[in-house]
Amino acid sequence: MAILGMRRLALIAHQDSRDKLLKSLQELGAVEVVSTQLEGLLCANHPQTLSLLEEKYAAVREALETLRPYDENKPSFLTPKPPISRGSLQDTIKRFDEAEVIIDKIKAFADDMNVVKARRQRLKNRIAQLEPYARFDVPLESVGENKYTASLLGTIPDDSKEKYTQIVDNFSDSACFETVDDQKGTLTVFVIMHKSVQEKLTGELKFIGFSEAFTKDMIGTPGDIIHDCESEYLSLEEETKEYEDKARHYVNDKPLLTALEDYVANEIAREKCVEKLGETGSAFALEGWVISDDQNRVETAVLKAAPEAYIHFRKPEEGEIPPTALDNPRIVQPFEAVTDMYAVPSPKGFDPNRIMAFFYFVIFGMMMGDFAYGVLLSLGSFAVLKLKKPTGMFRRITTVVMYCGISTALWGLFFGTIFSIEGVPYVLSPLKDATGALATLGLCLGIGVLHIITGLGIGAYMDIKRGHVFAAIFDRVSWMLVIIGGIMLLAGGTIGTAGTYMALAGLLILLFTQGRSKKGIVRKAMGGLSSIYGVTGYVSDILSYCRIFGMGLATTVIAMVFNTIAGLLMGGVVGYIFGIVILTAGHVFNIAINALGAFVHTARLQYIEFFNKFYEGDGHAFMPLGIRTKHHRLED
Repeated sequence: MAILGMRRLALIAHQDSRDKLLKSLQELGAVEVVSTQLEGLLCANHPQTLSLLEEKYAAVREALETLRPYDENKPSFLTPKPPISRGSLQDTIKRFDEAEVIIDKIKAFADDMNVVKARRQRLKNRIAQLEPYARFDVPLESVGENKYTASLLGTIPDDSKEKYTQIVDNFSDSACFETVDDQKGTLTVFVIMHKSVQEKLTGELKFIGFSEAFTKDMIGTPGDIIHDCESEYLSLEEETKEYEDKARHYVNDKPLLTALEDYVANEIAREKCVEKLGETGSAFALEGWVISDDQNRVETAVLKAAPEAYIHFRKPEEGEIPPTALDNPRIVQPFEAVTDMYAVPSPKGFDPNRIMAFFYFVIFGMMMGDFAYGVLLSLGSFAVLKLKKPTGMFRRITTVVMYCGISTALWGLFFGTIFSIEGVPYVLSPLKDATGALATLGLCLGIGVLHIITGLGIGAYMDIKRGHVFAAIFDRVSWMLVIIGGIMLLAGGTIGTAGTYMALAGLLILLFTQGRSKKGIVRKAMGGLSSIYGVTGYVSDILSYCRIFGMGLATTVIAMVFNTIAGLLMGGVVGYIFGIVILTAGHVFNIAINALGAFVHTARLQYIEFFNKFYEGDGHAFMPLGIRTKHHRLED
């Protein structure tokens, strides 16, 4: 079975060996540390070094984020992460002091830069605030209240101009109104009034939408203030450029900072394990999960780091849920990413990846079904793997696409499609005639039936393995008989007769067993009758595989459309140029959109039609304490 056996590890060692032991386990990368549950032991104290490391980690991340906008050497998509050895990563500690100086300089730069940016923004806001009053040639300090008069400067919305005119007429004998500027949308006015009408006039102006200018602490005319602000803004721009040049100089220290971030992240991961330990005054206890085959390696590493340690391995107890670790052939391992996007297999369940990989490979290729597209997909994915050297999920998905490109090319030869050019020999063509289309559709549905039957078979196998033989017959085999018998029935003749008996046998099993968990004869009978309605669900499941035919047809037809458009344009030098451009862009678009569609729809068929027949996905992936990097490729 592809799901590996796990063992629970428990060890006790002297406190003096704790750090050395954890470091040894991290370098080994074979133990997932869990919270210690040994009775009578207190949880270990929070390490003081952890808070210091977290502060350092936050500081280096902030420094890198500060430098990011000024890094002009942006790597291309295909640029791989720089390699780093375990030794070089560990040696980063020797440059801690140097890195701290750099981080402090970057922090000081960021603070200064923020001050300049804030000042520039305030100047920009003030200029925008005073722009409506740029033509006002009276010093702003004179606006406000005097002994006998008061003055207002502000704007009135365009839709209140008529009401403003009426106010001007009403207060013409006690106030002076001056239009400073009349721009689209607003009217800028200056009003000088006698104090006796100040409250009433101000209220009426505000009622029609008058917005008073903010002139507090401003000295001089708006034009002069704007000019001074613009001059200061330009000088701050020059200062900003000087700071940016300094930041670009700091970018040269980015390799040290990225190495430091990776180093500190691993130190934090190890220190956090201390919180999961139990301890006494002089000893500590550690518990974790280990793959069964790694017991000897783990024991050797533990005793080398802590010769006095007591170490014990045992099988998972009833109720314990160990992590899930898989052991699949190298060619299958990338497809684990497809399963993980749905759910990690239960450690007590069935790993579907070997079987799922086969169906995924076949169905994806059918959905694309073009030899040239398949070759381009495989070569493109291979180039990404070789040039970018990705890791993790990205690497696995890219590898899946590379493999599926091979399937696409093989199905393209089968269907006779190479860029959808006419005249290519084929075994079966869905576009040749109605017979070919129906045969292709039948092939797709046949793969769907095989897919579903396989899922039911796996479910029956798991039931039998757990000792539930009757459940396997009643709940799985019965449906297999109904589906296979129903298909044989369509063939007619002797095969059809045999199919009839098989389907009836399956229906009778369902009728008499699906209500077995219910109480009372009537409820049992109703449960059996209602289960037969599930036939419609299986018919729907099988018909959903028509999407294979639809996706394959769409890929071919879209390619043919681009070929036709390009062919119509090809005539003369300009026509051939445009034709080649349309062919290139069209086929690239077709590959991209249909590869994405094939990936998603193939995964959907696995999740909805296949996994729901047997899959138990309540596991969590085995994540041992190890050395992991964000900015580098770890090389031994």
